[in-house]
Amino acid sequence: MQRPLLVGEFEVTLDAKNRVAIPARLRTHFSEGMYVTQENERCLGGYSPEEFQRRLEEDVDVTTAGSVQRRDVKRRLAATAVHFPELDKQGRVTLPGKHLEYAGASKELTIIGAADHLEIWDRAAWTAYRARLEEETDASVDEHPAS
Repeated sequence: MQRPLLVGEFEVTLDAKNRVAIPARLRTHFSEGMYVTQENERCLGGYSPEEFQRRLEEDVDVTTAGSVQRRDVKRRLAATAVHFPELDKQGRVTLPGKHLEYAGASKELTIIGAADHLEIWDRAAWTAYRARLEEETDASVDEHPAS
C-alpha cells in the first residue's frame, strides 16, 4: 500500500479550549488517531499511529545500539508524544499547554503537510521560517546558476 502524501498549507485558529481543527484534506490520514510531538524548529508534529512507529524506528536506527544518543532520541520523541485515539466530531484535537508553549503558539496557527506527517506552527513563526527558506533557496540558485 502506498503511503499517503500530506501536502499543503492551511491557516487555522486555536479555540479557547486549545482545540485545533485538522484541515479536512488531511483528516483521512488520521482515521486511526494521531500522535502529536514536539519537533525541531519549535513546531509540533502530527503523525498517524503507523507513521509515528515508523518515525521512532527510523530515528533510533540512525543511532548506535545502547548509546546515550539512542536513549536520548527515544526519550525525546516518546516523552513529548501525546496520543489521541481519534479526532473529535469536528476533526479537532486538544493541544496540551506545554506543547503550545514549546511552539510559542498564539491563537493564529498554520498547519502544513510535511509529506509523511503534518506540522503545526505559530503562524508568525511559520511565515518567518518560510521567508528564510525562500531566501536561502534564492541565494543557492544565485550561487549555482544553471549551465
